[in-house]
Formats: sequence, C-alpha cells, structure tokens
Amino acid sequence: MTQPIAIVGTACRFPGARTPDQLWQLLLDGRDTIAPAPPAGRFDTTPVLDRHGRVMGLAGGYLDHEDFDPGLFAVTDREAAAMDPQHKVLLATARDALLDAGLTTRSPADVGVFMGQSTGEHWDSHRGPVDMHDIAGSAARSMASGRISHAWDLRGPCATVDAACSSGTLAVHLACQSLRTDECDTALAGGVSLVLGTDHTAGYAAAGLLSPTGRCHFGDKRADGFVRSDGAAVLVLKRLDRALADGDTVQGVILGSAQAGKGRTAKSVIAPSVEGYVQVITRACATAGITPSDLGYVEAHGNAAPAGDAVELQAIGATAGPCLVGSIKSTIGHPEAAGGLAGILKAALVLRHRTIPAGPRPLSPTSTVDWKGLGLTPVRTRTDWPGTGPAYAGVNTYGLSGTFVHVVLGEPPVHSGRT
Repeated sequence: MTQPIAIVGTACRFPGARTPDQLWQLLLDGRDTIAPAPPAGRFDTTPVLDRHGRVMGLAGGYLDHEDFDPGLFAVTDREAAAMDPQHKVLLATARDALLDAGLTTRSPADVGVFMGQSTGEHWDSHRGPVDMHDIAGSAARSMASGRISHAWDLRGPCATVDAACSSGTLAVHLACQSLRTDECDTALAGGVSLVLGTDHTAGYAAAGLLSPTGRCHFGDKRADGFVRSDGAAVLVLKRLDRALADGDTVQGVILGSAQAGKGRTAKSVIAPSVEGYVQVITRACATAGITPSDLGYVEAHGNAAPAGDAVELQAIGATAGPCLVGSIKSTIGHPEAAGGLAGILKAALVLRHRTIPAGPRPLSPTSTVDWKGLGLTPVRTRTDWPGTGPAYAGVNTYGLSGTFVHVVLGEPPVHSGRT
C-alpha cells in the first residue's frame, strides 16, 4: 500500500459548470449540456463534409467565453495575444484551485505542476510569420505547465504530458508519485482541452468515432460514438499526513493509481483491449491496498463507442465486479485530455456524498454486454452508496495512443479542515 494523497483544492471549467459544486448540481439535476454548435466566433464553421459526403455536425460541449487578465498571471499583452486559449483557461482554473486550497501567496514554493494537454488546434490554425511569442504561446504545449509555474513562482517539478485522452489522469498519477518521493510537498495536477477548429473533428468523424446523433450514450443500445467537449480541471494535492498536519480541508483521497500501455494486445494501435484495462485496474488497486472487488463504483472511460464500451465493461466485470458503473461523458460529452479529471471530480463527489447520480437520459442498457454475468449494474436512477462500510471508487481512462490509467479514490477523513 502506498502513501495516500489528499485532494485539498479543486477547480474546473466544464460545459454548464464553472465550479465543482456546479458540476455536482449538474449531475444531480440530470441535465445535458451538449449544444448544437460552438459559440459564435469560436472558429470557422463553414460546412465540413463527412466521409459519406454529408454535412458534419458540430454538436459539442462548449465553454462560454471567459475574459483573461494577463497581469494576474505574469503574462505580457504581447504574450497574451499569441497564447493558446487552452493555456488561458488552465491558468484561470489553476488560480481557482489554489484559492480553494487556501494557497494565496506568491512566494517561491516547492510546488510541482503536472498538466495534461493533447491537442493544439490554436497552433494548427496559425498562418503567417512566426516569432518566439508564437512558439512559447501556442506551439509549445510544455507551456501548459510552464506558465503556471512561472505565474506563481512554483519551483517543484514541472511537466506537461500527452497521453491523448489519458493525459489528465496521467498528470495526476505522476503528481502523486512526485509527492510520495518528496520531489515536492504540494502538487498541482490538471488538464485542458478546447475544441478550437474542425480538423480533429473531421478526422474523428471519418474514423467513425463521433456520434452522428450528437450525444454520448455510454452503455446504451443507442451508443454511436462520442461528442467532443471543452474542459479543464486542476487538483491541488498533498500527502494525506501532511494535509492533516497542515489543517487542510481534504476533499478526497487518492489511495493508488497506475498506468500501462497495451502493447499489441488489440488489433490496432488506437483500439483498447480487455487485457490492458485488467492490468491497470489490478495494478492500481494493489497500490491502493485493496482488491478490485472492493470497488463499489467505477467511473468508466465510457466514450460511447459500442465496441470500446464492450471491451471496457468486460474488463471491469472481470476485475471489479460486482459494482455500479457510469460515465460523466453522458452529461458533458468528452473533454478529451481533461475527461479523466472530470471523472475524478465526480468520483470524489460521489464518495463525499455517498450518492451516485444517474445520467441525463433514461438508460436502455445495450444487449451486447452481459451485465448480469459480469456483475455490473449501470446507474439508471440516483442511487445511494451501497452498504455502510468503507467506500472505494475507481476511475478509468484510455488514450488512443495506448495508455491506460486507473485511479482509486477513497472517502475523505470525517474530521479535516481549517479551524
């Protein structure tokens, strides 16, 4: 069993939710935040044809515009003009997470910064001459973490990771490892993804990955792919013993985590495999000091691709069943590099409230999955946490480059917080 890690600060930006509290209320209300098109002026929405020659839909989960004050983040006006909007959103989210954790000073600190970013559509759309402001502001994804370290004079480890849709959860995993090896005493872990163009959307649509009906239906017979969404989240992490000694409010506890590549266990480089999921779930639970059967709920990667869902659910059933399963993507769509962070926030809130919200639409479980045989129960209505004993939840993610990450969370201590 490894040293537990406390979540002592959280912040997020997801469609329909600018704070974790709003995200929880959104889940309880059972609302769907998918819009038919991006906000006006976001990017050129000239009709794009799919592989069948039909106009491709641009339904997605989009964030509203948020003003950016460069002076708050040690950014010059010239730098701000060239900056990837993803980094602006991530800076604002990091600020809110630090405030939530009670870290308000701007003095040199042994704080690590681990951020996940996979796409860079702002840079992809760049045309014309290029200078160093463009390189540092948009081309260099490493600045997702570097800007945060610079803004608050944070002098712990600093890294941006790209593991596709596992980027954010991999950042959390690496931050936890850094804390356990005393590389830093506090860490920020997060991720960001904004839909800023149509090229990636067209590519995903051509591969048959996007939902033509514009909705994520995880585990449902209507599942036909995912919907792209904006999102950002940042967690402030400390070792649990230090957080309690410091009098921090512990919002959740990461008991263990693991990452694994799938090698050649699937037919293609982008496809998930049962073996990969089983391996990472088993490893994460071992580091957490529990068995997979102790998991009462698993927040699935659940991107609503019928074949992908079936693979993931088979793996969960083979390791963690019997348990409840769900996916936040049914509510907010798929925020890609930040998707797993949405799942971690949801799982932490589920454990804190001992309540599991249902999705935004009536669920018709797919018949391609042997739910009963696998010991899996999809969350169809708001459900109280089963039993009165210790509660554990797992969060799955998979990136199309082949990276699985699983994070195991436990309940926060009953008594924690500043007095």
